[in-house]
Amino acid sequence: MAENKNHSLGVDGKEWTAFWSLADREVRRLLRVWKQTLVPPIITSLLYILIFGYSLGSRITEIGGVSYLSFIFPGLIIMGVISASYANSSASLYISKFAGNIQELLVAPISYMSIIGAICLSCLVRGVIVALGTIFIGSFFAGLTISNIFVIVTVMVLTSLLFGLAGIGTALWAQSFDQMNVFAVFVVTPLTYLGGVFYSIDMLPSFWKTVSLFNPIYYIVDAFRYGFLGISYSPVWISLLVLLGLTTLFFFWATYLFRIGYNVRS
Repeated sequence: MAENKNHSLGVDGKEWTAFWSLADREVRRLLRVWKQTLVPPIITSLLYILIFGYSLGSRITEIGGVSYLSFIFPGLIIMGVISASYANSSASLYISKFAGNIQELLVAPISYMSIIGAICLSCLVRGVIVALGTIFIGSFFAGLTISNIFVIVTVMVLTSLLFGLAGIGTALWAQSFDQMNVFAVFVVTPLTYLGGVFYSIDMLPSFWKTVSLFNPIYYIVDAFRYGFLGISYSPVWISLLVLLGLTTLFFFWATYLFRIGYNVRS
C-alpha cells in the first residue's frame, strides 16, 4: 500500500512531472469522450431552463426583484459543476481501481497529494467547461449580470474541488458501482434539489427554512447567486466559510483513504 509515500506535494522535478502527466492524462480522457462528459450536463441545464424557467416562470413573476428564470440560472450553473466534478473523479478512480491500474499510482514515485491534486485539477477543468457552456446556452434565454466576479470564481473553484474530492473518497470507499452511486443518488441529488436552486428559502415555512440552513449545498447556491445577482439570504462570508470547511474535510478524508490503501485491491 506504499505507506512510506510522502504525503506532501513535492517540489522536485520528478514529482512535478508525475503530477502534470497524471493531470494531462485525466484531462485528455475527459476531452476524448466529450460527448459523454461535457454535453449531457449542458443539455440537462437547458432542459431545466425550458421546463422550469418557462412553465413556472409564467406563474412566478419575480423573486428578490429579478425574474424567476434569472433567479434559477446561477443555481443551474452550479448544479452542472457539481454533477460534472463528482462524476469525473468518481468514475475515473473507480474504473482505475476496478481495472487494477490504481496499483501503478500507489507504487509510483508520486505523493498522495499529487494524485489527488491531479484528479481534482481535471475535475476543475470539466466543471469550468460545463459552467461556461451552460452560461453560453442559458444567456440566450436569461439575462446575465455579474455582481461580484471574485465570489463567482471562488465558489466555482471550491465547489469543483469539493465534489471532486467527494468523488475520490466515494470511489475508494465503494466496493461496487452500485455502491458508488449511493452517494450521488441519495446524498448529492436530494441536497441539490433542496438547496434553493428552484426557490427562495423565504418562500418556505419556518421549520423547513431552518432545515435548509443545515443543507451545505444551500450555501453554495446562495453564494453563487450572489456573485451574479447580488442577492443572498445568508452572509456570503458564512457561505464561503462553509464551503472551505467542507472542502478541507473531504480533502483529509480522501487523503486518509489513499494513505491506508482502503479498498484499492477491489
